[in-house]
Amino acid sequence: MSLEILTEMSNRYGRNDEYVLAGGGNTSYKENGILYVKGSGVALSEIIPEQFVALDIEKLLIMIKPDYHTEMSQAEKEDKALSDMMDARLSGEENKRPSIESVLHAMFPFSFVLHVHPALINGLTCSKNGKQTCKSIFDDKAVWIDLVKPGLELAQTCNREFKANTEKTGKHPQIVILQNHGIFISADTVEEIDGLMEYTVTKLKENIKETPSFDDAPYDSSLADAIEATLKSLYSNDNAATVLFCTNTQVLKYVKDKESFKPVSKSFSPDHIVNCKDEPLFIERQGDGSPVYSLASEALKTTEPSPCLDTQFTAYIKRKGFKPKIVAVQNLGFFALSETKQNAERAKALFLDSIKIATYAKSFGGEIPLNDEFAKFILNWEAEAYRSKQ
Repeated sequence: MSLEILTEMSNRYGRNDEYVLAGGGNTSYKENGILYVKGSGVALSEIIPEQFVALDIEKLLIMIKPDYHTEMSQAEKEDKALSDMMDARLSGEENKRPSIESVLHAMFPFSFVLHVHPALINGLTCSKNGKQTCKSIFDDKAVWIDLVKPGLELAQTCNREFKANTEKTGKHPQIVILQNHGIFISADTVEEIDGLMEYTVTKLKENIKETPSFDDAPYDSSLADAIEATLKSLYSNDNAATVLFCTNTQVLKYVKDKESFKPVSKSFSPDHIVNCKDEPLFIERQGDGSPVYSLASEALKTTEPSPCLDTQFTAYIKRKGFKPKIVAVQNLGFFALSETKQNAERAKALFLDSIKIATYAKSFGGEIPLNDEFAKFILNWEAEAYRSKQ
């Protein structure tokens, strides 16, 4: 019965794009020493009871002990923790891969856990004054976790913070807000989780000075169509790629010029990197509004010498080692690119999410994206590569 309740909560939050995009986030339930956690690569919106992974909680909690393989480097410990997490699966669960955050789920002394990445909350977690604002808004009702790599390092960091908070307040935290990541909420009932989420969202809305508004906006459709065709040929030799164009009043504020684009020029969270890579490509235009880059269409060529779009596209690949998922064009909008329509839709949704986060972050001192070292880690992290593939 409890798995059905967990499934209902997971589906409900997973189908609400204010809380979950592109299948991100995870949930869990505990009973009789067993943790039932969302399987990696499974979308919350569509998960069924059989797709949760059953793990032995006692085996998971071994990993947060201070003496857990202290002789190993952090990288070696992460590899060992992944192996130990797999070994914690119960018999019959071997064909499922649990969420990488399973250890953190096991640490909460409550029955249910919800972990999501709402844009409103990430407007706080991805802001310069996030930590101070979290303290002033929530006081001891929420615990802030500084930027730390997901997996074992996050679990061990949270363990230390949870203990300190419990010693201070006499109770285990139920609301945990993670820098450049999202929120964990834990309780013994789904109704209490809903109440805590409503409380968190309401308190943040009381402190928001600007809310994003994605109203329709006029645009040059012939230019957008030509750029779309060119990008499709650049992304795939056989034109099999999907390229989706998007513009609206809020997008136009961020593609006005390079300076306006800076707030969204880097990724805010692991989810953004998985779906959009760590950096979009921005295309400038001339002062008279004409395209600064000559395209495949002769009608769109400028009379002044300037690098071609394919030159910029190729230069991005050479510099980054992969193709851009987002290409923004000054005073026009942005294009989401991928091999499949589903992945292009995800890239589009996550870049719009970045715009939401950057807008909300203005209320908390301005945005702060992931640093380059952390972004590189996520780009090359086996766990995220697995999730992306799924």
